[in-house]
Order: sequence, then C-alpha cells, then structure tokens
Amino acid sequence: MGAPKTKRSRRTVVVTEAFWQKLKRRARGKAQDDLLFTGPEGNRWDPGTFRRLRWMPAIELAIEKFGLAKRPRLHDVRHSHASWLIAAKVPLPAIQRCLGHESITTTVDRYGHLLDALDDEVITAIEWAMNPNAPLPGFLAHSGLADAAKDLPTVPHQHQHPPSTRSRGRTRAR
Repeated sequence: MGAPKTKRSRRTVVVTEAFWQKLKRRARGKAQDDLLFTGPEGNRWDPGTFRRLRWMPAIELAIEKFGLAKRPRLHDVRHSHASWLIAAKVPLPAIQRCLGHESITTTVDRYGHLLDALDDEVITAIEWAMNPNAPLPGFLAHSGLADAAKDLPTVPHQHQHPPSTRSRGRTRAR
C-alpha cells in the first residue's frame, strides 16, 4: 500500500506452510517483482479505495454475522497479532523483529501491559530454576531447549528441598 517507513520495515516474515502454498499459487505466471495483491486497476491499492472496497464490507459482514461491537481499523490487526504472540509466550525480541520495531523498548511500551497475564509462567520458571523436580516451564518445554536444559548445573540448595506440594495459587508482589 505504500513504501515502508524505515529500512527495518522491509523484512522477511514467516508464514505457515498452507499460506505459503497459497502465495505460490497466486504467484504462478507472474514476474518476481509483480504485485500479488492488486487494486481494481491492477496496480497498488490506494489505502482509501482498499478501505472502501475491501475493509469496510468485511467489517460490516462481521458486525452482521458475529455482532462485532466496534469497527476496528486495519492497523488494529497488527495489534491483535502482537497480542496473540504475547499470549502464545513468544519471546519479546522475536515479537520486536516481527513487528519491525527499531527498539525492544517500543515493543514493551506498547504491549508490556499484556505481560501481566504471564505471571504464572514467571512463577513456573522460577520454581523450575530452584527445583530440578519441578515441571519445565511451558515456553522451555516447547522451545527445543528442554534437552539442553537437562545439562545445566543445579544450584546446591536445590537438592535440600523436596518438590513443592503447595497449591498453584499465585500472589503478586510489587
């Protein structure tokens, strides 16, 4: 729809295999620098035309079909994407790179309030670090680092206490 704001804005993005196959089908017969998604006249979409012809009809359909309460802006999709990545416990540097933020501070300033929802993960990581019998934190168990973590040295006091049997209730301290 327009030129990127910064050099960092032009970046490689990851897509699912299914989406990649759809993009490849759409690119068949096109030159490498041809647009895959074009406006009504075969050129770049004008933002106003895109909003009028594509975005607003989709929003009206969502309002009618699903009772959508607000009329989101196209940019809100970007915020939803970042929120879903945080909820999935994707590390902030990866989210920063995905969003093209120059600084991790931008990412934290904009989305840091969502990190409070990860308090259970923080507690689980601390429990695991202090107790070798505690379950691996979710982000570590699924990161490919679980095997490497088995070889990490343990803190001497880890062997003095049995695994915690307390409830999984959480308390926040500031």
